[in-house]
Amino acid sequence: MKAIVALVVVLGAFLAGLAIAVNAPPYVADPVRVMLGLAFAGAFAFVLRGPFGQALADQLRDGPGPSLEGPLLSQLEEVIAELRGMREDMLQIHERIDFTERIMSQQREERRIGTGLREES
Repeated sequence: MKAIVALVVVLGAFLAGLAIAVNAPPYVADPVRVMLGLAFAGAFAFVLRGPFGQALADQLRDGPGPSLEGPLLSQLEEVIAELRGMREDMLQIHERIDFTERIMSQQREERRIGTGLREES
């Protein structure tokens, strides 16, 4: 599926550049249009000869990448289960921290109230 998308994007870019070269404004002379078309075609060929073109060719030749079957799928499921467990642990830790903060703030308030009463007496 990725190869088809990449191919469509590359062909779309090529056709857009070709349209720009062919449909140049009327004040652009015909030789300039030809040069624009040749320059764009050369740049397009240069890009396709490089790593992007090789990757695209590999995708088209090999087809889709590895499927999520067998050991890869079981490893993914294990990682997801471990992440869910870690999320639950983090929620419990968060609740404990909130509880501890509430207890500590209550103790501070009691100390303030207690010291305020002693000073007034």
